[in-house]
Amino acid sequence: MPKILITGNGFDLSFGLPTSYNEFINILNSLNSYEDAGFDNIYSHSNNFEKLTEYYKKFDFDLEKMEKLRLYIKDNLWFQFFKNELEIETWIDFENKIEYVLNILFSSINYIKENIFSKGSLSENNITYNTKLFNNDIEIIQVLKSFNIISLDNNYTITLNVEYFTKKYDFFINVDISAITKKLTEELNIFKRIFNLYFEVFVYPFYENPKKRFDRTLFSTISNHYTFNYTPTFEKIYKRINKTKFLHGKIDSLSNEIVLGINEIPNDDLDKRFFLPFTKYFQKLNNSTDFEFITEYEKRKNSNFYFFFFGHSLDSSDADYINEVFDFINQSKSKRKKIIIIYHCKKSKSQLLINLLNIRGKKDIQTLMRNKFLDFHHIDSKELKTELKRDISPPSPSISVI
Repeated sequence: MPKILITGNGFDLSFGLPTSYNEFINILNSLNSYEDAGFDNIYSHSNNFEKLTEYYKKFDFDLEKMEKLRLYIKDNLWFQFFKNELEIETWIDFENKIEYVLNILFSSINYIKENIFSKGSLSENNITYNTKLFNNDIEIIQVLKSFNIISLDNNYTITLNVEYFTKKYDFFINVDISAITKKLTEELNIFKRIFNLYFEVFVYPFYENPKKRFDRTLFSTISNHYTFNYTPTFEKIYKRINKTKFLHGKIDSLSNEIVLGINEIPNDDLDKRFFLPFTKYFQKLNNSTDFEFITEYEKRKNSNFYFFFFGHSLDSSDADYINEVFDFINQSKSKRKKIIIIYHCKKSKSQLLINLLNIRGKKDIQTLMRNKFLDFHHIDSKELKTELKRDISPPSPSISVI
């Protein structure tokens, strides 16, 4: 009977791998700081440097890919914007910031259309304004500047970028939102290439250079694995081949088909067509990574199922997937069914419970926990090991002897 493991970035982090947002930004920002980009210099920017040196051997980097990274990050608009956003701590914060940026960009474009072009066309000599154009909102102005929609000089004079205007009879008559969307999408694709190369250069070599022996028996009973990560950590560490489905794509800088974007279009007043390339659901459908997830078990709904969440934040950004699991368990008629949330500390357990209550509501979570269909277990607990080893196969039919 299926025991299904669902993992998020916390799974990779538990092995010391430098896959957090902070490590991604800090390590890439440090590339031009050293003539010799050696192991110690690079990974001194990792949150888990001591764990890395304890768990893994040192190795040399792929210098050709590293040079590509240097070139990509130098000019990429998305990376140059995010490297200065110090308040971002997690990948969820990062995705929320993408949504925030897109909302500002497209709302501001509408604002320009309504407050400038509604009054008539513009000539090339009439494209400068002061900051009152955007009500002196420095946040809006800086975002527009970062993505080259405007330029800003030392006197805070704003110049509109005419590359994104439609021209007719030597006059600019409107904003070319298609051109802006095309540019932002191209830059996001380059950012994805940066992301892919980062993992290939700074994460993947650890799989081939282990120093510590990991306990490979812990998840030996897992029959299926779904991951929100882009990495083959479960396959590499536990030697479980062909068990993993990558819900957001897998690292490969050649195909560059990972899912990286926003969940929903943030503003109903804006034209959805221009937002769609940045949504996860569009990218999943476009990249053919939109797996059925657990609906593939629909015909076996009344069989015995155990679901284990490990290293997943259970944040509302993945509410669709979480709801699928919980609805599946609620609708199952089996008495041997369970969802088990694996946590590292009491603080993380509390946050995971808060996130679940936010998605599912008080009644559903209380009912599941009271009926022992939902449990929280510490990663090192005997209870977790017991549940992983538990035989949930249906009892064999008895044979009567005549």
